[in-house]
This record gives sequence, structure tokens and C-alpha cells, in this order.
Amino acid sequence: MVNEDDRVRKMNIPVNRRIKKAEHLGDFRIRFTFTDGHVSEIDFHPFLSAADQNPMNSQDLDVLRFRAFKLHRNVDVYWDDWEMCFRFETLYAGKLPKMARRVATPDRRMRSRSTVPTRE
Repeated sequence: MVNEDDRVRKMNIPVNRRIKKAEHLGDFRIRFTFTDGHVSEIDFHPFLSAADQNPMNSQDLDVLRFRAFKLHRNVDVYWDDWEMCFRFETLYAGKLPKMARRVATPDRRMRSRSTVPTRE
């Protein structure tokens, strides 16, 4: 079993840098104030509503449910039973990960026709 303090050290987070305060600003925005004075404001709506997003995360588009976030050891923010969570580095940087876009693949029938050589 991994000790939480060891996990934090492995993430290269200085021992004295933690989330001091997390404040819901309205809708899907949270302001994080850190013990070193740094402040990040994050709008989670684009992440939660992104196309191809995990369907489980769409339940967090309910503002009342979203507001029920929790802090874990003043390092991570999470919802419910860790159904959704974000690490310290993400919160400190103030930037959520970009969702990968699904690459459109042409219809197989169209590909097979275009690759079959024709004789003239």
C-alpha cells in the first residue's frame, strides 16, 4: 500500500505547498488558493461537456452535484467516491487536460473501392 505522503513527494510537490482553500464561484468554476499564495480559477464546464467525454462525467453537469467536491489531503479535488478527480499539478497550473478527438474513419466500402486498381 502506498503512503499518501510518499505519493505527494513523488509528484514533486513541496511539502509546504497545498491547497489552502477551494471556493465554488458559480456554475462549474472553482477558485483554488494555495499555501504559497498562488491562485488558479478553473472552469470545468468545457471538460465536462466535451464530445466523447466519459458518460459518467456528464452526471457532474448537475451544478448541485458539482458543488459537492471534496479535497483530499489538500492536494487533490474529487467528487463522490472518486468518480472524477484532478491532481494537484492540474489544479495548480489552472489548465484541465484536453480531450482527445475521435478520428473519423472512412467507410470501409469506400476505402476498398478507391484502392482497387482498375483496368482500362
